[in-house]
Amino acid sequence: MTTDSQLLARIEALRIPLDDPASPVDWKDWYHFVLLDRQSGVRALVNVTLAGRPGQGEIQVTLIVNMNPQSIVSELDAPLATFGTAFSQEWKPELVRRFPLRLQGKGMSLDIDGNNFAVEARDDRAQLYVRFQGQAEATPLLVTEDSPFGSGFIGWGLVPGLRLAGELSVCGQSFNINSDWFCYHDRNFGRFRWGEDIGWEWFVAFAKCEDGRELTFVLDLRTNRNHTQGGLSYIFIYLNKELRKIFLGEGLRINWDWSPEPVLPTRLPGIMTSLFSQRTLRMPQTLVVEAADEQDRLLMEVEFDGKAELVVPDNQERQYSFIEEVTGPIKVSLSLNGEMLSATGLIYAEYVQ
Repeated sequence: MTTDSQLLARIEALRIPLDDPASPVDWKDWYHFVLLDRQSGVRALVNVTLAGRPGQGEIQVTLIVNMNPQSIVSELDAPLATFGTAFSQEWKPELVRRFPLRLQGKGMSLDIDGNNFAVEARDDRAQLYVRFQGQAEATPLLVTEDSPFGSGFIGWGLVPGLRLAGELSVCGQSFNINSDWFCYHDRNFGRFRWGEDIGWEWFVAFAKCEDGRELTFVLDLRTNRNHTQGGLSYIFIYLNKELRKIFLGEGLRINWDWSPEPVLPTRLPGIMTSLFSQRTLRMPQTLVVEAADEQDRLLMEVEFDGKAELVVPDNQERQYSFIEEVTGPIKVSLSLNGEMLSATGLIYAEYVQ
C-alpha cells in the first residue's frame, strides 16, 4: 500500500503555534499509540502530550500496560494485571522541534519523519520501559480539524496500522515487539479545557479471521460530560489495512454495561490517586456494538478484563476530566459485501467524562 505522504504530514504536524509567546495556554497537541499482541494478550498505551506553550506548558507522558501477571511472577494467580505510570515536565523550547518532528525530555522521546516513527518512554521507579520503531502501513485519515468541543475545538487524525520492532520491559522482564503486534496511532489537537462539559466514547479493536485476514475497527463519539448528548457517532472498518466501510449515525448502536457495584480503580497519575483516593465508581464491564445499513451488518461483543482511570486536570483551574481506560477480548461478526466474516481479537477503549 502507498501511503499519502502529504496527508500523513498534515496529520502529524504540530498545531500549537510554537513561535507565538502570546498563544493561549489551552492549546493541546497529543500523540497516541495503542499496541496489541493477540498471541500473548499484552496491551499497551503510550501517550505523549504537549499542553500550553513553550515556556508556559508541559510535556506529559502516560504509559499503561495490561498483561498476564504470570509472565512477571509465576506465583500470581490473576487473569490480568495493570501496570502504569504518568509523569510530566516543564516544556522548555529546546525540547520540541517541528521539522522533522522531535519531542525529547527526561524519560521520553518521540520522532516522526515522514513514514517513520520512533517512540520511547521510561520510568525506572515504576519499572516500565517501552521503545519501538514503526512504519505506517494502513490508510491514514484526517477526520476533522476544527470540530466544536467545549469552549473551543478539537481535531483528529489516525493511522490504524504501524509495522513495529522494539522492546517492552515490565518489572525487569523484557518482551520483544515485532511485526506480529498490531499498533494503532492517532493524533488529537485543539483548544479546550479539561473539566468542561465534554466527553467521548472511543475504541480501537483488532481481530483476525481464521483465514488470516485482519480487521480493524475505530469508533468515535463526542459527547457532553454525562453522555446524555452527543454528536455524530461513526465507526471505521479496515480490512487488511485498507478502509472498507463506515457505519454512522442512527445505524450504529453502542451499548455499555457497567459493574453492578462501585469499585476503586487503578488510577493515574500518582498525585491524582491521592487526591481521589476515596472516589469509587462503576466501571465498564461489557460492551456490545451493533451496526447495520441496507447492505452490511456488524455485531461486536466485548468483555473488559483490564481497567484503569486517568485523571486529567485543567492547567488553569481546579477542574478535572476522568478517562476510563478499558481493554479486553472481542468477538466479531461482520457481513461485508455479502460475505460473512467471523474474527476474534482485542480492544482498547476510552469512556471520558
